[in-house]
Amino acid sequence: MMKKLSRSIRAKSTLGALTILCFSCTVSLGLAIGYYMLFLNDGRELTPGTIIGLLVGVVISCAVVGFILLYFAARFISDPLVHMSNATKEIAKGNFDVVIHHKSEDELGTLAQNFTLMAAELKTMEYLRKDFMSNVSHEFKTPLASIQGFVEMLQNKNLSDEEFDQYTNILIEETSRLNHLCSNMLRMSRLDNQVIYNKTVSFALDEQIRKVILLLEEQWSNKKLELDICLEPMTYLGDPELLQQLWMNLIENAIKFSEKYGSIKISSNETSSEIAVKIADEGVGIAEENVDRIFEKFYQADASHAQMGNGLGLAIAKRIVDLCGGTIWCESKLGDGTTFTVTLPK
Repeated sequence: MMKKLSRSIRAKSTLGALTILCFSCTVSLGLAIGYYMLFLNDGRELTPGTIIGLLVGVVISCAVVGFILLYFAARFISDPLVHMSNATKEIAKGNFDVVIHHKSEDELGTLAQNFTLMAAELKTMEYLRKDFMSNVSHEFKTPLASIQGFVEMLQNKNLSDEEFDQYTNILIEETSRLNHLCSNMLRMSRLDNQVIYNKTVSFALDEQIRKVILLLEEQWSNKKLELDICLEPMTYLGDPELLQQLWMNLIENAIKFSEKYGSIKISSNETSSEIAVKIADEGVGIAEENVDRIFEKFYQADASHAQMGNGLGLAIAKRIVDLCGGTIWCESKLGDGTTFTVTLPK
């Protein structure tokens, strides 16, 4: 019981006020008794005026002692609040290195702890925002510089037909890359601000994955990849557009990192509570120290394939899975392929 009271500032304030009141009354009563005994020892008569004066003195003494004690008790509560108010102003100025050193088990202690945690989270978000802006600037700058350079080359009137075709093809590739980047950024922005499904319908999940495989036929055909597809008939209740984007990103990623004449295995299984889909390739793999970061925005573990993407595909996939209430994880070893596993609650 006492432990619960110690964690409530309201209970402690009430007990403190009662303690102060009792202490003030006790001190005042002690002064009154001492004054009364002084009268008796001096042989004076206790007149009505003396009694009234004695009562007034008791009240004034009780008020003065109570005021002094309440002042220090109020400072005990207000000082942390003033400190938090000043810390709030620092955060408003952009200083996120604020730490409130107030340790107690009551509401003020919890507030101070959560305030410090909030400051640390805001600092992390600010770092991510700056990193995001830096990455966006870099991703746009590279193709724009390439486009500018080849447009300047096209101004040369002495270009051969072969050179002209080569330069225009590069321009088409770079503008396509910019368009893809803009589309992914818009998609990521929408997903970051989305907390629930836009729509929920029942559809055949296995057929949807097969459709995505057909849509990407040109890519895996160009690499002469062998596809091993083992999908159980599955019906899923969810947003088909989001799920199609998820499979598109994961399968496209597997194709991108697969060597020519390699293979990709896509399988699924269903239990009473969830659906699991695995997409495994035999590509370059991912170093162990990079596996934990592959779902970060703009992070690319393999720099040699940077020109083939912008580091948003897996971040989008992770966000879609989170919206579905599922999980996604990666198992990979450098030079030994990668397997992505997605589980979705039914």
